[in-house]
Amino acid sequence: MDFPDFELFAQKNTSSAAMVKKHLGAELSHTQSGAPLVKGHAVSLSDTQGIVFLAVLKGKGSIGVDAENLSRKPPRGFSDIYEWTDLEAYCKATGENLFRTVKSRPNTADKSVKMTRLELNGCAVSVCVT
Repeated sequence: MDFPDFELFAQKNTSSAAMVKKHLGAELSHTQSGAPLVKGHAVSLSDTQGIVFLAVLKGKGSIGVDAENLSRKPPRGFSDIYEWTDLEAYCKATGENLFRTVKSRPNTADKSVKMTRLELNGCAVSVCVT
């Protein structure tokens, strides 16, 4: 799927490395903290229900993607599953600690943060671009 700021790919029954190779022609590695690293690209990955989601930033900045099954109950303190996927995508994009950020909730109304929500393959998907 093509958006102004990013591209989003989703595929069942594949690996993250295979997705990166197929769509970017590159090898997937990881930072010491476990974040995906693809030379020449800003990327984020999420997988749920046997589906891998790959978000690729078109310009400068950072990107985060998170996906959860729509039928999953959100964690305590969240009104719906999108609040949770927004938070995870935000933390992936900014590098903020998820458990610290849960307490203070990110300011996604900030103009430098663009959040996109969509439903895809029975999943709630959030993509955050900063």
